[in-house]
This record gives sequence, C-alpha cells and structure tokens, in this order.
Amino acid sequence: MNRPCSHAFAVALSVAACALPLPATSATDAAAGRALVKRYADTIVGVELVVTLKLKMGDREMPPRENRVEVNGTVISASGLTVTSLAEVDPQAAFEAMRASQPGGNRVELVGADFKEVKLRLADGSEVPARFVLKDADLDLAFMAPADDADGTKRTFSAVKLEDSVEGAVLGSYFYVARAPKVLQRVPLVRTSEITGIVEKPRRFYLLTEQALGTPVFDPQGRVLGITLQNFANGRRTGYVVLPAADIAEMAKQAAARQSAPGEPAKGN
Repeated sequence: MNRPCSHAFAVALSVAACALPLPATSATDAAAGRALVKRYADTIVGVELVVTLKLKMGDREMPPRENRVEVNGTVISASGLTVTSLAEVDPQAAFEAMRASQPGGNRVELVGADFKEVKLRLADGSEVPARFVLKDADLDLAFMAPADDADGTKRTFSAVKLEDSVEGAVLGSYFYVARAPKVLQRVPLVRTSEITGIVEKPRRFYLLTEQALGTPVFDPQGRVLGITLQNFANGRRTGYVVLPAADIAEMAKQAAARQSAPGEPAKGN
C-alpha cells in the first residue's frame, strides 16, 4: 500500500516486490489479524473529494482543473470525526511539496481551490456529506466531520479509540487495517508489520515495514499504535511514518470542538 513519490521508483519497487516471496504469516499472527480486521474494518472509511484547482504559471492563468481524490480515513469518534493525511486531500500541501522538490524555473502555482464535493464513504457503501474541521500541516493531519443532516438526525459511527493506545517497540509485531480502492469494492485489508526504528526528534514517530496511508496500526491485542501519515523535511516528502495515537488525540480534541460549532471555517480551509 506504500506509495513513494517517484513514479519510476514505484514501478521498480513493484517489480522487485513481485520477484521476492513474502514472509509467511504465523498461525498466531493470522488469527490476530483476522480478529483485528473483523473488529476495526468499519472504522476505515473512504474520503472522497471533487476539487477544482485554479492554477497559473508565471503571469499566465491556466484553465481550471478538476481533480477527484479518493483516500482512506480513520473514524476516531462515534460522532464521525475522521482523520486522514492532509497532503492527500489538500491541494495546497501537495503543491508546496512539489515546489520544494522542483526549485527554480517557471513553476505552476496554485491560486485557489474550490471543493465542490466532500464526502465519507462508509463500509456499507453509503455516502455521508462531510466538511473539514481542522488542518495541521506540520503533522500532516486533516480532520473531517459529517455535515449536519437536514432532518437533524445523528448517525453513530464505529470508531477507533485513540485513548486505548500502546507504545511501540523496535522489532515488535503490529498490524495495519485498511481498505482497497473503490474499483476493488473497498474490501477490508489487513497485514502484519514490524517497527524498524523510532524517531524521537523533533517529535516521536515510528518507521514500519508496512503501512497504509490514513489508516491505523494496532498491536495484537487491538490497542492502537498510531495512524500512518506523511513526513516532510524542509517542505519535501520523506516517506510514510506512524504518528503516535497520543499526539493525534491531542489534536482531535481541538477538531472535536470545531465539529460541535457548525459553520465555523476550518483553519486553512
């Protein structure tokens, strides 16, 4: 599920992955993984957006471009508060990363983004209109919440409890739970993973062998290690990392407060 920045590198990596056999999963890990995907599959939702981009190169405005985005997100409260990677859903973050990797010359600039459609696709296939409530570019966090229903009804969502967390250990065994793209019927996915390193500064995050962007990583007991997001250094994407659940929980408090204040614009929205 990992997606490196370079398309050429992605192709090479895919070929190499096909050539190498995957390590066998033990019976114990297989049983734990099946239990986790059964328990948490419904907490993984599709975040789908239609956004019109207004671009220019130098002094020349370019024709508007419509983009459709589909990524995974993780529901973290019964009210439907959902977290995903900001760089995947916010064009501004993506363009800033692109500028950092391509200095000089006539560069395309984003001068505006009009979100025509924002929705969450649930496990049963139903669609729920949504809105951004909080963005944090430093942590690559985007929090979204269901839009208020016209009839005032409130839906209850299956959610990952960030407070039920666990500290990671190098070479410890973990599992990520995700969903396949819509073209593959968004079937639930689960895979074992291992922590290969722990970065402590400027903040803690985990490096794993396998992860899926915008989705949670658990220990065999079902405690959440964190959410997979993108890491940036000097504006450039450096790869996927797992941000600890405790750090996300702190930001989620602010997002929940904004969620309870309908109509309040999200920062950077």
